[in-house]
Amino acid sequence: MTLTEIADQAAIPAASRVWPRRAVLAGSGAALLACAACGSKSTATSSASTTSTAAAANSSAAGGSPIASVSAIPADSGLIADAPSGKVILAKSNGKVVAHSAICTHQGAVIDGTGTCPLHGSKFNPATGAVINGPAGSPLAAVAVTEKDGKVYPA
Repeated sequence: MTLTEIADQAAIPAASRVWPRRAVLAGSGAALLACAACGSKSTATSSASTTSTAAAANSSAAGGSPIASVSAIPADSGLIADAPSGKVILAKSNGKVVAHSAICTHQGAVIDGTGTCPLHGSKFNPATGAVINGPAGSPLAAVAVTEKDGKVYPA
């Protein structure tokens, strides 16, 4: 249906108007997209979030809150901790503390300290983030951390 035909339809009283299915579906799709755009974060919210994340990172570097104690990290597995970036798995590798996202790359569940996902059994190496068993196909993302005075801080 062309725009002229649609305009002609608008002149017809509502009770006797007949709209083609394609025009109704196209209009509905456009309305859904507009609603989705309204529901997303605004630029102001995103920039405020970025600013607060940067402030939190600067606060951590200046002695902010630790996310874990080095002594709490098991030698043979990992420790799940809450970092500003979300859940992380902390592990020891060659005498250093390393961190990776604790979110399974298969379907987004939080893995446990052994690197196992409770949903489908994917297994990750806590020290490297590498996939040991699928169904996950991608490794865990590395997360920067620092150690100071026996505590682990987000970098």
